[in-house]
Amino acid sequence: MVYTLIGGSSFVTLWFGMKSPSEITIFQWHIVLCVIGYQLLMPYALICLQSDSWASALSYTHRRRAHGIMQLLGSILAFVGSVIMSSHKTINFNTLHGKFALAALLFTIVSFANGVSSLYARQLRRYIPPRVSMLSHTLIGTLAFLLSSVCLIYGYLKHSFTDWASREFAYVLITITCSYTFFICFSPIYMLSRILFEAIKNKIF
Repeated sequence: MVYTLIGGSSFVTLWFGMKSPSEITIFQWHIVLCVIGYQLLMPYALICLQSDSWASALSYTHRRRAHGIMQLLGSILAFVGSVIMSSHKTINFNTLHGKFALAALLFTIVSFANGVSSLYARQLRRYIPPRVSMLSHTLIGTLAFLLSSVCLIYGYLKHSFTDWASREFAYVLITITCSYTFFICFSPIYMLSRILFEAIKNKIF
């Protein structure tokens, strides 16, 4: 169900992004790159680490590699898509869409750097406990995806999209985006909450 929701939302958004019959504009490149990076590669990267995901036939080591590759590609595409749009505009981050886009980009950069430290957690254990590195990467990466979904929701409310698809259809896509974002974020947030609760319980009792 999650895969279908992601595919449906992304297909419509990419269709909107590539609607020009001739030359693709900076605005359209921004949509295409950010949607592929944030809403296709990153959620699939998050899902593939779960034991019942599309990558369940792979070993955990290979799932981690797939996760890293998709996160790297998704981060690059999202970064390029954000930078070309901000460099094209004279005023940036003055809307809720822009502010959440900036927050998502910053969390994505931090998540990528934190992912590298998690990859070499054993070598860096003298400086950063491996468990702390892994948990912080999970939290920051989940927040980066969550912020990108909020950014997408505000993008659906822009006049350029509602004039093309109608406001009612924009609300349908917002509902779809909220649904798959919840399902994707639920597992890592539940895991982090459980670990935090157990740590607090052990400290108290």
